[in-house]
Amino acid sequence: MLCSACADELPWLDTCCQQCAIPLNETGICGQCLQQPPPQQSTVALFRYEAPVNHCIAAFKFHQQLAFTQLFARLLADKIHQRHQPLPEILIPVPLHPSRLRERGYNQSAQLAAALSRRLGVATDKHGLIRQRNTSPQSGLSGKQRKRNLKQAFAVAKALPYKHVALVDDVYTTGHTVAEASRCLQQNGIETVEVWTIARAIRHY
Repeated sequence: MLCSACADELPWLDTCCQQCAIPLNETGICGQCLQQPPPQQSTVALFRYEAPVNHCIAAFKFHQQLAFTQLFARLLADKIHQRHQPLPEILIPVPLHPSRLRERGYNQSAQLAAALSRRLGVATDKHGLIRQRNTSPQSGLSGKQRKRNLKQAFAVAKALPYKHVALVDDVYTTGHTVAEASRCLQQNGIETVEVWTIARAIRHY
């Protein structure tokens, strides 16, 4: 549960770029996306990646605080419904490499996608997209290093019979992770990729 007083203190992301969710004075397309459009057609994010949300996500992601799953899923599902747009055919969580999954014990993006599935009535395919390279952690890398680190990191494990998907991740930082995953999906027949995420980092790398 989230009381109204606590909700008022959260760094909600309201007007932002429709493609990358960077904050704007009014909803539209930011200059960066106009010059170099990202592969995804749209991005939905709940919050700016600031305190206290960043601490909550870290607890959810690294410290097995899975109680946050339902809260984030409920808030994100509410925002998705408020758009009054067609839902995707399937939700695809950004995958972890198997070795990283063994270390952590769970994929926080898959946890979020499963909870969203139950609220939205849209199935999740957590095996269609795989991480074929065990990339270095993105934190601490520059923008160029992040992009290089993720090159050809993803692959599809099977033929994907979808045209419209939502890629689910916990945080949108530079966008390199979701961009590389989106390209992989589009190269395998997906026409429309949305990105759904809890928070959008504002810092430019």
